[in-house]
Amino acid sequence: MLPSRAPGPFDDPSYLFEPWWPGTRTIVFVEDGRVRLQAAELADVLAAFPELAGLAGRVAAPDAILDGVVLVLDRAGRPDPVLLRRRLEDPGEHAGRPAFVADDLLAASGRRLTRLPFCERRERLAALVRAADWCTVSRGYPGEGRTLAIAAADLGFRWLSAHRLDAPYRAGAAGDAWLRVPTAEVAGNGPQPDDERGARVAGFAEPRLPPILAVFRRLPLED
Repeated sequence: MLPSRAPGPFDDPSYLFEPWWPGTRTIVFVEDGRVRLQAAELADVLAAFPELAGLAGRVAAPDAILDGVVLVLDRAGRPDPVLLRRRLEDPGEHAGRPAFVADDLLAASGRRLTRLPFCERRERLAALVRAADWCTVSRGYPGEGRTLAIAAADLGFRWLSAHRLDAPYRAGAAGDAWLRVPTAEVAGNGPQPDDERGARVAGFAEPRLPPILAVFRRLPLED
């Protein structure tokens, strides 16, 4: 599913808002204890991220298809777009520590779930994934897009993700089911670049870190 572009931050109780994490969109297939990864940037994702073979042990189902984001963390456990880009450009480069943030569940235990509303898929996803410091389900904030945009922009995030809670999963263009929302309008940071690679890998700048918002620095990669 490919997100549509929203003109600016907004509040709406029918949407779940999340930071747009600085990673590469990845589909995870768990099949009989084995993991297969699919991403647009790489023919063999496990060659670049071999550590993610352990995802099978974090999913409480014999088979499942998860949608989410692969990040690369620095030594402090923070997402590092530079380390990610190095792995994408050279699969033999294994600097940093990969992590996976799941945000949707497309199938589980032999049943396709794409026709279910996002809120139900998300509830099932949260029950299915056993969280670790490198594998978790993304955390969202229903309705409060403008507030999250201000907080996220202050930490260097350029975009939010907004999933409509009642929407099924749509292959291809998402329409209003999934929106990519710029944070700059609320934060007053001016226009941000919107290139195709930026939608997949960037979405993050060197953050300014107000103490009251410091917890966002590692959200959602810790409890």
